[in-house]
Amino acid sequence: MKREIAVYGKGGIGKSTISANLSAALAAKERVLQIGCDPKHDSTRLLTGGRRMTTILDHIRDTGPADHRLEDILCVGYREIGCMEAGGPKPGVGCAGRGIITAFELLDKFQLKQQYDYVVYDVLGDVVCGGFAVPIRREYADTIFLVTSGEFMSLYAANNILRGIRNYDGEQARVAGIIFNSRNLADESVKVEAFAEAVRLPIFARIPRSEAFAKAEKAGKTIVQMGEAPAQLFEEIAERIRGELALYPARPLTDEALEELILGAREQAHVRKQAQAGAAETPAEKIPAPELSPTELSSAELPAGEAPSEDAPAEDAPAFAYDPGVLSKNLIRSEPLHGCAFNGAMSMAVHLRDAVIVAHAPRSCAYLSWQTISSTGRRALFERGVLMPSSLMPNITATDMDESDMVFGGTERLLEAVRKAAGQTDAAGRKPKAIIVISSCPAGIIGDDIDQAKAFSTPDCPVVTIKADGNLAGDYLQGMLMTYTQLAKQLVDPQIKPQPDTVNIVFEKVVAKNTETNYQIVREFLGRMGLRVNCRFLCDTGVDEVKNFCSASLNLLGYRDYTGKILEEFFETNYGCRFFERQLPVGFEETAQWLRGIGAFFGREHEAEALITEHETEYHRRAEAVRKDLAGKRLMVVTFNHQLDWVLSAALDAGMEIVKICVFNFSQDEGFRTLLPQAEGIEIEENYDPDKAPEEIRRLAPDILLTNYESDAAAGDILVDTIPMCPDVGFFSGLEMIERWTRLTGAGRKGSWHKDRALVEKYFAR
Repeated sequence: MKREIAVYGKGGIGKSTISANLSAALAAKERVLQIGCDPKHDSTRLLTGGRRMTTILDHIRDTGPADHRLEDILCVGYREIGCMEAGGPKPGVGCAGRGIITAFELLDKFQLKQQYDYVVYDVLGDVVCGGFAVPIRREYADTIFLVTSGEFMSLYAANNILRGIRNYDGEQARVAGIIFNSRNLADESVKVEAFAEAVRLPIFARIPRSEAFAKAEKAGKTIVQMGEAPAQLFEEIAERIRGELALYPARPLTDEALEELILGAREQAHVRKQAQAGAAETPAEKIPAPELSPTELSSAELPAGEAPSEDAPAEDAPAFAYDPGVLSKNLIRSEPLHGCAFNGAMSMAVHLRDAVIVAHAPRSCAYLSWQTISSTGRRALFERGVLMPSSLMPNITATDMDESDMVFGGTERLLEAVRKAAGQTDAAGRKPKAIIVISSCPAGIIGDDIDQAKAFSTPDCPVVTIKADGNLAGDYLQGMLMTYTQLAKQLVDPQIKPQPDTVNIVFEKVVAKNTETNYQIVREFLGRMGLRVNCRFLCDTGVDEVKNFCSASLNLLGYRDYTGKILEEFFETNYGCRFFERQLPVGFEETAQWLRGIGAFFGREHEAEALITEHETEYHRRAEAVRKDLAGKRLMVVTFNHQLDWVLSAALDAGMEIVKICVFNFSQDEGFRTLLPQAEGIEIEENYDPDKAPEEIRRLAPDILLTNYESDAAAGDILVDTIPMCPDVGFFSGLEMIERWTRLTGAGRKGSWHKDRALVEKYFAR
């Protein structure tokens, strides 16, 4: 094979006509193959007399791998030119770029190119994504032409193509030059010549505007075949290609330089806005995305079990407004991604125990989420004997998206999965009370409309859609927030009236080891005051409890951190729900104040005081017992926790001195919080740099370092203890931690501690 030529240009610039005429001219003396790489699959129609041909992607979609045949996708045209069209999915679904990759993989399998002297790739150039950039990779094209006119957007596209080539090649030379396809615009030659000079490329050929092209196109033939006047020009181009071609490296301009060159400074701002607004003509260079806004989507109402038609008219479908909801700290602060939104959404949705979760995702994505969820249940069972059915046996099914879905769209596969889920039953013969559809990033990338699944909704089994879209939507916390808010918006009945003596618990940490034991403690407190829990949102709860969310007179936040405050505001704003001002209590003082507040709200003051009195004497006795070992000891805290009153108050009650509190930036919270009046004189540093810790530990010389992880910064006689991210609720949590310190630092025990430490350092591999 002598040469592989990629012809790139903006859509509608005439590159297909130029490619076909170039192939026709080359075919006078050589064997030529032309491959159309545009989803419109019209590149070779002038070579085949307008004959309709099966595209490579249509063939892949309709036949199995064992039945792929070259003769089904290769058409012989004018002068025995081999003609092929990659094709693409239906508009709006699937990934045309991924389709190009798939098509080329099949061509490599057939080793077709070796049968030809020249291969001409006709490629869409508006978007140089990974798929459409395949022909400019070095294993395919060795020669690249840019087709452009003097229009700004055409030159913009040509410049972006140069950027794509530059990314692949660096300084390697593969660009033969610019083919100037004239549109007879004012000063057109001046603009193209200026651009060519700026990017240091020659104008390889000038194609004049001629009625002969329209005449030939109407006849379904090339200019070369018709023998019209411009034919000689293409024969000259072919002859030059057969010879020794000078090739050049790609040297693209910046957007600002291009605008200054072609338009002049006065027009820059206007054109930049025009370029960003023109979605159909937006080139590959990234343009800042607009802020998220609700998108109006539709879904057809059909009888149960009947798949909706893709051709159903939109006006017949009831509107469903999908609001992407609140944003995680990661997205607001533009921090690096902390995990995957799909995984976060899956991990929360499974706690709706009588729902089926349909993951619209490849099998690998669903498997990773399954393992993440079930590992929590296994750990709870093995370590604490706590059975968590939602985690051990999550009710998850997946669409198992494959290569075909990525190219052509996976909506049909999703609808079939939802239909099956609606009809399945559990061991007791019960059907699901809801179906939760969660999309992964492959589904989001190809544009699958998961809201079509809502056509299967019934009053007894609504379908909830959560467009997590993997990392496209954000991080793990964003997926959690989307699940909380979308389940509420699509399930909660706002007409339900509050009932007396009823509460909801909102936002428990479902991955914490002590979530279930904490709940049992809280439920006992509430039960002693004559109160019941309607819904744990979201932790081991049911669809009916979520629907009846508004039946609670008061809502209790598990954690008043970033996420907890977002959910509080969400329910107050959208449903008028009332929230208690304190989170679930940790430590004596918090628990006492929490019980008094709950008791006052429900008129159960006497019951609350009885609970406090019952535990107060024991707390003070135990606090006094540790003072003899801890009084005067210096405590330093280096942590991700943003709320520490539970352990700080216990340390202060034991007579300790808190020398400094260092708080790291944390993906799921921000803003250190304390209600301790004694904390006013304590040094607190937020967004703490961990590299400072070794020097500060030496300077402050704490006796005890409290942190979230083992620290190599501690040395000498410093005792290092680990602070839990999610401490136990109740009166004694802070006290139980500092009691641990007395067992390690008390009189007569220090030597034992150092002996143990020496053994650990000797035999335990770090």
